[in-house]
Amino acid sequence: MKSTLAIVTLFTFTLGFCISPAIAVPLTTPKTFIEWCQQKSTLPPQTRRTVDALLKVAETQNCNQANQKLTQLKELKLGSNKISDIKPLSNLNNLIYLDLGFNQIIDIKPLSNLTNLTGINIYYNQIIDIKPLSNLTKLIYLNLIKNEFSDIKPLSNLTNLIYLGLSRNQINDIKPLSNLTNLTTLDLIENKISDIEPLSNLTKLTYLTLIENKISDIKPLSNLTNLTALYLWNNEISDIKHLSNLTKLTYLLLSENKISDIKPLSNLTNLTSLGLDENQISDIKPLSNLTNLTYLNLGLNQISDIKVLSNLTNLTSLYLDYNQISNIQPLFNLNNLTKIDLDYNQISDIKPLSNMTKLEKLEIQNNPIPDKACPFIPESICSF
Repeated sequence: MKSTLAIVTLFTFTLGFCISPAIAVPLTTPKTFIEWCQQKSTLPPQTRRTVDALLKVAETQNCNQANQKLTQLKELKLGSNKISDIKPLSNLNNLIYLDLGFNQIIDIKPLSNLTNLTGINIYYNQIIDIKPLSNLTKLIYLNLIKNEFSDIKPLSNLTNLIYLGLSRNQINDIKPLSNLTNLTTLDLIENKISDIEPLSNLTKLTYLTLIENKISDIKPLSNLTNLTALYLWNNEISDIKHLSNLTKLTYLLLSENKISDIKPLSNLTNLTSLGLDENQISDIKPLSNLTNLTYLNLGLNQISDIKVLSNLTNLTSLYLDYNQISNIQPLFNLNNLTKIDLDYNQISDIKPLSNMTKLEKLEIQNNPIPDKACPFIPESICSF
């Protein structure tokens, strides 16, 4: 019995060496779109989704025909497709413009091969590392708004960039931008920036947004004399003297800062839109020369005297809410106004506004007005 058992055991042991169970051999990683397409059924769902999106662009389910069409594309738009894996794009080397906005992309390594790209839209994704962009030196347009990266060193040699969108990321160090001297538009909204010295030599900039950062010193901006639009809302700025020579500005937003002295704005006579709400301003006489203004926001300040506004006859929108104004006679001649906000002041008489034939909306809530009769037709223009 024991010998029989021994023979069976030996036979089983030997057989184990001779006959091994079948093991699935993994497919090699595809290198061309044809291979991605042909292996589609074996791919993870996120990769398959990308292949399907590309087949839809190619308008065919035939892998060879799709590859022929896709590899010749100059422009590819795959925005809002819930894409997370972009490896199937890695050999589309003729692409010049690529739109991947509003997807779920974290890893952008496959883009490193696409060296002919001059424009990339990849905003509203989940990118944490932008190193793969470092060798895309032909880029002139790059939109990376609303991702999750903090290190922008990989951008330092993209010196052909004209437009760069970096808003809503985790950036605090912008030194790598100092080389990008061809930039004309730079968007840095909602980051963690306090030192803007690296911007001082970007003298071709015409449009700069630094909204919602931690900036107090704006001296580096004094060199940027080509700026036509500057947005500095919600920072920690109190001194604006370094803006005085930015005479090409047409749009300037300084809302939600700590500004009290606005004299440096007096010679910015090309301004058409000016936001100064939520500051500590009481004297607005420096605005008297800004006769090109069409939009002016002075809400939430400490203003009582508005005589100077009588010169600003091009105004169409005026916000003076949450101040200490009682006399609105200076507004009498501002006949181009379509919107006025005078909420939360000390106004008792609105007759000076009665000749404003273009007025569409008058906000006059929380004022001591005894007779709340709207002098306009329709009366819905007034909000008491």
